[in-house]
Amino acid sequence: MTSARNSSKFSILLVVLALSLNLGTKAQSDGISEETIAPRTDREYQIEEELIVRGEQDRLKGPRQILRGYDARNMGGYYYKLRLYEKAYPYLVEAAQEGFKMSQARLGYIYQKGLGGVERDWVKAVGWLGVAASRKSHPEIMNYWKDLRAKIPEQNLAMVEDIIEEYVSRYGSEATGVTCDINRSAGTHIAHMRCFYDDEIEYRDPADTLGIPQVEIDTSVGSGGVGSIPF
Repeated sequence: MTSARNSSKFSILLVVLALSLNLGTKAQSDGISEETIAPRTDREYQIEEELIVRGEQDRLKGPRQILRGYDARNMGGYYYKLRLYEKAYPYLVEAAQEGFKMSQARLGYIYQKGLGGVERDWVKAVGWLGVAASRKSHPEIMNYWKDLRAKIPEQNLAMVEDIIEEYVSRYGSEATGVTCDINRSAGTHIAHMRCFYDDEIEYRDPADTLGIPQVEIDTSVGSGGVGSIPF
């Protein structure tokens, strides 16, 4: 009887948390923008999300993995800005798993709202938004997560922190080898976030023969305006 009562109580907590994450269904005018580029190809990515990786990660990522990661980030952002969430989703999954914070935030938002045919999932929503807001991240990502976290009932915060800790251990900067830094344009309030592979320096030369992109696509905050979407 006690076990059944505890199980029922836990189920109620999950429902309350799910409802709290669904507050504010209208998109905010955060207006985080990124430079739009045309994708290289429209190939379909076949990805099993959140694979559990066992064993030690390779110490050095190869150029193919680096280029694929940037490509996934760019294409995910390209389709997301067009609100083609179904097309954006598989690219965002890959880029988020690689450690790109803007992709992680966008993926979390898709799970929070249930966009593009993706089923709402509060665990993945808080996991991806939480890891995106961890350490150095774009101010708008951090503010969005701060506002969302404030709506979560206090009794569920410990559960949420455990979820975020798990995501950080798997998809945070230290786990993925992707570092993000923030700077602001001189004389403006515009913040720029640049995320890059720590290992890419191993493959650069003066001619940049491998074609590793130097321009970060996740860039600045702009005026979103009416009907804009976050990130």
